[in-house]
Amino acid sequence: MSTNNVNANVNATVTATVMSAQTAHAAERRPASRRANRWSRRIRLSFLGSLKAELLKLKSLKSTWILLGLAAALMVGMAALSAWATTFMATIDITTGKTLDQPKPLAAVDLWAVLASSGSTAALVIGIFGVMAITSEYTTSAIQSSLTANPRRGMFYISKSIAVALYALASGVVGILLASGVLWLFVQGHDVTALSDDQWRIIPITVIGFPVIIMLIALMAVGLGGLTRSTVGGVSAVVVLLMVLSSILAIVSMAVSQVSWLGTLAYLTPDMAMNNFLGASINSDAVSSVTSQQNYWIPEWWQSGFILLAWVAAAWVGGLVVTAKADIK
Repeated sequence: MSTNNVNANVNATVTATVMSAQTAHAAERRPASRRANRWSRRIRLSFLGSLKAELLKLKSLKSTWILLGLAAALMVGMAALSAWATTFMATIDITTGKTLDQPKPLAAVDLWAVLASSGSTAALVIGIFGVMAITSEYTTSAIQSSLTANPRRGMFYISKSIAVALYALASGVVGILLASGVLWLFVQGHDVTALSDDQWRIIPITVIGFPVIIMLIALMAVGLGGLTRSTVGGVSAVVVLLMVLSSILAIVSMAVSQVSWLGTLAYLTPDMAMNNFLGASINSDAVSSVTSQQNYWIPEWWQSGFILLAWVAAAWVGGLVVTAKADIK
């Protein structure tokens, strides 16, 4: 046999051996690749995992506890101040200014109104908390790490919103419980009149509606923060919607009779809608005498609830769209 034939046979044998090895290696890699893909799908971040991460992030921030603690303290402080004013006026003769020998009975509806109104100031702090919860991701560039760990932006935004809502709800529950305790201390020794039939709705509105309203304000603030992606811009928007806008509309409405219809627009703002809802459309005689002279439409308490829901939905959905579509700064 010639040398050429021997070399040809050797090359053919080597080629066949190499091809067999490559085929066997590829066959071994396919199951490994499938196992890797299955493992990758298993370790993919779930919604509950994303929510847990956002809860832990908020828990680790000092600003969370400072703002939520301040909100609860404001609820208690406002309740204490209003309760003191209510009980003090019950011991004074308005016409003479002298102290009465026997304090006048306190109206139960006024005491419930004290609790319901204690959250108006705290709502601003809760709004700042909601804004900072999402804008801090952008101001510290932590959003890059957050979206690397969870590239599904919609899930990230929803998880962040639910985490903020849960913390705000807890703050509202704690605040209303503490405010109730303070109010109970102030009314000791006073006679309290019972609620009438049409006034009983203020109890569920205060006990359940108060924490829910605080939660809704936080969600609206998250939306404003997502829209602006700036702490300054988001907080400014919250201040305008919860403090400035309704005041301007109400002042202009009272000052200029030709535009008194602006009073209705004032009741369509978030803070007025919140206060009107918590007030349950139950007014004292003094307030009723004032509102009876107004020649513009004032929504009922349940209508104000829907108005506030509309504001929350618009802000939150706007924040979702911007978070999902806009590039990271």
